[in-house]
Amino acid sequence: MQRLALILLALLLAGNRTTAGPHAEAVAKSHALIVVGLPGDGEHEKLFADTARQWREWLTDSLDFEVTVLFGRSGQPPLADAPATRAAIERAIADLKKSLRADHRLWIFFLGHGDYDGERASFHLPGRDLYADDLGKLFAGIACKEQVFWMTHAASGWFLKSLSAKGRIVITATSADEEFNETEFPQALATVAGKLRADNGEKVSILKLYRRAVAEVEVRFAADKRVPTEHAQLDDNGDGIGTEQPVVEPDGDKKPTADGQLAARTFLPFRKVKK
Repeated sequence: MQRLALILLALLLAGNRTTAGPHAEAVAKSHALIVVGLPGDGEHEKLFADTARQWREWLTDSLDFEVTVLFGRSGQPPLADAPATRAAIERAIADLKKSLRADHRLWIFFLGHGDYDGERASFHLPGRDLYADDLGKLFAGIACKEQVFWMTHAASGWFLKSLSAKGRIVITATSADEEFNETEFPQALATVAGKLRADNGEKVSILKLYRRAVAEVEVRFAADKRVPTEHAQLDDNGDGIGTEQPVVEPDGDKKPTADGQLAARTFLPFRKVKK
């Protein structure tokens, strides 16, 4: 009996041990980085903070992501981890590269102001701005099973080519054209994402989410009787050329487009609902 008791005790202690090491499940499998650029004024600071907060709540509550937020000059505590300086962005990306494994997913969100001067596109930050080519270089060599970029700022279409890569989905709020007005896409994305829940029993692809966000943008422009000043793009075949309305399967006179296949088979990782 005494020997049996010792064996049971040993098994109990072994079961209570936590596994530390390179294969420990404590490391998150879904990583997200939200970068909010320089707001410019108090009104935009509040708007951007509200939008980033909605994104973060969706990513953590519904989708189980580990989220890092960098925000403007202020850092917006407790929303963000640090101000969105160029140095902080570079550190965050370097940290992600160290954490990512082949079976992980990575989602990147950019929210703020941007422009294109005829030669290069920039994202406005406190201090030195971040150029599209530089951002592309920072994310070069990322190796994980899923990469989705949500570039929601004005002139974001000019960032598409620099970020495009095989196995990567890049979504921009605008086309690479003279679309420099403030965008509706970030708030549209927050609106449609907030309505998606695992308990709806719905399987949602990135393509479906993109289409719903685009539809919401159109609703917002129509409600104010405005002419749309942004045309979202999706690139998921790595050729650096986006498609506004991806078609995956033939539909009447619509033929499949170059983009959309990867986004159609990449699904939102909803948390499992406990019953």
